[in-house]
Amino acid sequence: MEIKRFSDDFSAAELTGLWIEGFKGYALDMTLSVDAFIRRISENHLSMEDSIVLCDHGRPVGFVMNGFGMVDGRLTAWNGGTGIIPEYRGKGYGKELVGAAFEIYRKKGVEVALIEALSENEPAIRLYSKMGYEIIDNLRFYEHKEGLEPGVLATGVVEAYQFRFGLAQDIQRLNLPIGNMPWQTQWENIVNGESVIATDAEGQIAGYALFKRSFDAKGEHTATSMYQCRALKATEDQAPELLKALLAQVYAPLDRKVLRRTVNLPLSEELLVRILEEAGFKPWINQVHMKCMLNT
Repeated sequence: MEIKRFSDDFSAAELTGLWIEGFKGYALDMTLSVDAFIRRISENHLSMEDSIVLCDHGRPVGFVMNGFGMVDGRLTAWNGGTGIIPEYRGKGYGKELVGAAFEIYRKKGVEVALIEALSENEPAIRLYSKMGYEIIDNLRFYEHKEGLEPGVLATGVVEAYQFRFGLAQDIQRLNLPIGNMPWQTQWENIVNGESVIATDAEGQIAGYALFKRSFDAKGEHTATSMYQCRALKATEDQAPELLKALLAQVYAPLDRKVLRRTVNLPLSEELLVRILEEAGFKPWINQVHMKCMLNT
């Protein structure tokens, strides 16, 4: 068995085929076209040089995809996908792959490693736990497929705020700590992302949301995915109404039938979770969010 890099003479078609086989039998359909696989690497800031392939006599049988970035002043690594083809599972190769990824992290000076796993994928969670990861939160994708009921996100405080729409990177300019935010919800990993920032009567930032709209070939709005929605300056009584007001901006027009989703919403954000569930959003995918602190 040999560990190689994505950049070591593997074609895009070979790596895409390995991705598909590595996730065969997975709870979600992870099939990607070659073009979509290439876009995923770029859009999620994954490294061809630092993503690895496990080979058996030259045959690719498993992989770990790695991305890196500075988060709150610490070099952070995120796992953009780990898979092993079915006939090689349960033989200890997952531990070998994750261990090899950790060696790369340490050489690069990584201090924090992040990973997500489907909540029902107990073997993967056990493996990551043995390798030093700890569960820090539970994440959920919600979805709503119909128009929202009139008044479900109505709020009497809309007039108290100004809402400014812009790009995803406008959130970065707020200089807010990222903390344990899932890597896929950070603005750098949201291509064509949008933001809405709420300011109060004094011009102070009160809250914000980060989202992305999708359109079909005719330019028709088909879906909206929400990545972050936070109240920053609000009392306990004001926060629910401010969050509803932000969600109303994100998911507008509310009466239109489009697919509305959340992406990796931390369930620790209990108020936001409650508002979405009361609005009729249904759970779709559950994941655990795991973190490992590395000694550098």
